[in-house]
Amino acid sequence: MADKNIDQDETQIYGPYASKKIRTRLVGLVPAFDSTLNYVADRLDDTTNAVKAAVDAARDKDAERRKGTQNKRPLLKEARRLLGQFSKHLSAHDASIVDRKVFFVRDGTATGVGNAAHDVLLAVTHITTKLAGPQLTVRDAAHWYGRFDSMMKTLTPVVAHADDALVDRQSLTPEVEAARQAWLNRYLAARSIVEGVLRELGRLDQLSLFFYDLRVPAGTKLTEPPPDEPLAPLAPEDDDQDDEP
Repeated sequence: MADKNIDQDETQIYGPYASKKIRTRLVGLVPAFDSTLNYVADRLDDTTNAVKAAVDAARDKDAERRKGTQNKRPLLKEARRLLGQFSKHLSAHDASIVDRKVFFVRDGTATGVGNAAHDVLLAVTHITTKLAGPQLTVRDAAHWYGRFDSMMKTLTPVVAHADDALVDRQSLTPEVEAARQAWLNRYLAARSIVEGVLRELGRLDQLSLFFYDLRVPAGTKLTEPPPDEPLAPLAPEDDDQDDEP
């Protein structure tokens, strides 16, 4: 399996698997290497935990964004209903008295405002400002001003919250990828060191016992830890060379 194909979730499987195997199967065989092996296992655990922290933070923000979106929907529906009601109220005025485009600037209709949160909020804010102005041509202006002002004050923070959550989620995505890349670098460094020790032991063929991705076909998505199969302890290869006379 190509190293670059290990995603952020799979780091939580391959990382602990490798660090555990290093500690339980390799440390102690060549005492001179033990401090180095313990070091790389500890650092691999550190970067594995860093990826988890970045992923958890990103998913928390994503959940917050979804919650903000859910909270926004009923309020947007209420705001669009208010725009429609005000549009009907304007229709009861003589066209020579009220210019609808003063309030609905796009095409003079509530439908022309659109359904996007920012467009609705902009229309509500605009109408609130116009109703607060020194004009008396709209009947019951004070009543409508109160309704629009209340809607504007309620809708503004909800829309801003949802947008901020989305920006936070997007800004965390590169952090997750950076953590994953740091993990890959540490994982390959650990593999290189383990490879060196196995060469010293004459057991390079057992490298995949420590790095499970070497046994997984390319393109396979690992979703759960591999079985912790019992394996015979490693030992240096016997020297098959004959003793010299």
